[in-house]
Parts: sequence; structure tokens; C-alpha cells
Amino acid sequence: MKSTASFRKENAALVHGLVIETVKEKFIKSNIINVLKNCDQLGRRVLIVNAGQIWDPSYVSSDEVFQMLYLVHLAAQLEEETQVHGTVCIMDFDGMAMKHVKAMSVTFSKRLLTFIQEAMPLRMKEVHFVKQPFIFKMVWSLFKPFVQEKLNKRMHFHGSDMKSLQKFLSPEILPENYGGKLPKIDYGGAEWFPAVEKHQDFIKEWSEMGPAKW
Repeated sequence: MKSTASFRKENAALVHGLVIETVKEKFIKSNIINVLKNCDQLGRRVLIVNAGQIWDPSYVSSDEVFQMLYLVHLAAQLEEETQVHGTVCIMDFDGMAMKHVKAMSVTFSKRLLTFIQEAMPLRMKEVHFVKQPFIFKMVWSLFKPFVQEKLNKRMHFHGSDMKSLQKFLSPEILPENYGGKLPKIDYGGAEWFPAVEKHQDFIKEWSEMGPAKW
């Protein structure tokens, strides 16, 4: 909890007073953040971050992407099954271009990894990188210095090899997008955002908690 409090204080500009309405419109329209309708074969919630062509950094900044991820984690930590089984993240870099590389600054990289490794109350069990192009190496060079050993062991790089991904996530729970047996993803924030929105009172209260003087 101390790490969580410290993180929130250091990043007060982004998380203090953060409420759903702050990013609701972009959450729904951008589809950068998505969540599979079903959990994986181990009961873990599967989060998808579309960090390639789907993401327009001129519309949704990297700070706003972080705020979206932060809100999702607040809602997810209220799920009893997720508390027990943890979460899995698929980072999809399909169509990544230089504008995305530029948006993923050192500051963004450090903030995101500090949150995941030190301040997130949920257990991140696996992180899967898929469809990453050659220029992904530039992004990874920013992230790598901040990756601790524990998380590093949970990171897996698959490229376009979906059979490799399926060694960890059963094709029975994956959509066609990732070589799975389920239909191609035809839903996004507009469909599942209400699952986050129903916790708006908790999120509002949480965003105001913390140091006596922000």
C-alpha cells in the first residue's frame, strides 16, 4: 500500500480527481483498450492494449492511455475472480508507426512500468507482445531499463506467431484476431465500458483518497 500511495502522490496530476467522465468519450471511440468477453483457461481476465494502427496519438495522448488503464485496473480489482487469478495483458502492435514510437516517451514508459510493478494491487501474470514490427525495437529500448526481473520473466514476445501465443493462452478462449477459435473481435469500449462505469462512485472516492494535501 505504501508503494501505491507513493505512486499516486508522484503522479497526482494524472490520477488525483480522475473520474470516468474524464476519458469516457475517448475510451468509447478509440478502442485502444479492450477486454475479452471471457476469461482465459485459468480464469484470468484478458486485457488488450492496441498500441498500433488503432491508436491515434493526436486524438488520445499517452497520458490519457495511462488514465484509461488506471481506471480499468480500479474496476478490475473489484472482481473477485480477478483478485484470485490475476490478469493477462496482450500488447498488440499491429500497424505501429513512428508516431506511436514518439508518443511512448521515457516518462510514459517509466510511469507505466512503475505502476505495474510497484503500485498495482492486481497480479499481472503475463504480458504478451504480438504483431510487433521492426521499429518496436525502439520502443523496447525505452521500456527495458525499467523492467524488473520478476516482470521480465512474465513477458513473452510472439511477433506474428500466434501458435507461440497459444502456448500460454488456449485457442479456445482467443478470438480469430489471435488465431483462436472464437469469432473476430467486433466489440470495444462502447460495449464493455458500462462494466467500468457502474463502479463510478468507488472510482470517484478512490481518486480523492491519499495525502492530506495533494
